[in-house]
Amino acid sequence: MQEISVEQLVTTSQHRFVRHQVDPALAPRAWVAGAAAVVENHPRWTGPAPGPQMVCLGPAEALAPLMADVAARHPRPWRITVEAAAYDALPAGWEHDAATRWDWMLTREQPTEPTPQVVEVGRRDDLVALLDTGNPGSFARPDSPGVEAWLGVVEGDRLVAAGALNRQHDGTGQLRGITVLPTEERRGLGRLVSTALTRRALAGASGTASLGVYTDNAPAIRLYERLGYRTVHTFRSAVLS
Repeated sequence: MQEISVEQLVTTSQHRFVRHQVDPALAPRAWVAGAAAVVENHPRWTGPAPGPQMVCLGPAEALAPLMADVAARHPRPWRITVEAAAYDALPAGWEHDAATRWDWMLTREQPTEPTPQVVEVGRRDDLVALLDTGNPGSFARPDSPGVEAWLGVVEGDRLVAAGALNRQHDGTGQLRGITVLPTEERRGLGRLVSTALTRRALAGASGTASLGVYTDNAPAIRLYERLGYRTVHTFRSAVLS
């Protein structure tokens, strides 16, 4: 196991999650062994996290001993995210009650569908009401750090759908918090918002758009695939008990 700077990891790694998601300003250190890496990250989804998250990347055969070494030498993290294929190799010190399973998806394809109904949303109260009703567990909220814009569909005086665009350190645009009012589902509003967000995301320096989606959300995955997104990695994440 070798500890390296996150700047060095981002510069040398061929791992696309590292290049597009690991921000050296939020990740103070990393450990590598062969093709595996463990990154200490301090996420700021809706404000400062209560502790570090360990992001564990690479093939199971290389990642298992590296995670064991990190767990033995460093304090227990608040949260872990690990490649799904290596989940069963988590060290004993990182036990937890339950883990989510999610896909990390990317695209560089420019959408062609027009979205004139989608506008930039600036009223915080409207966004809070929409999220509280349709997506209370969203990691993206109106005051979340890193949000470049909220785009949505307004009908009359109601915000019926919206989503956020985070701009990553390398210019990648990350779609987050896409929400449709439960009473307005099955009208294609999620596709409209996702299309507009993807178009804006791709305008960044990396020419890449990313998102995370739970693997049991088949309708959303089909929508994103129609927009050109492809799953690059599948992860398991959990808050440690």
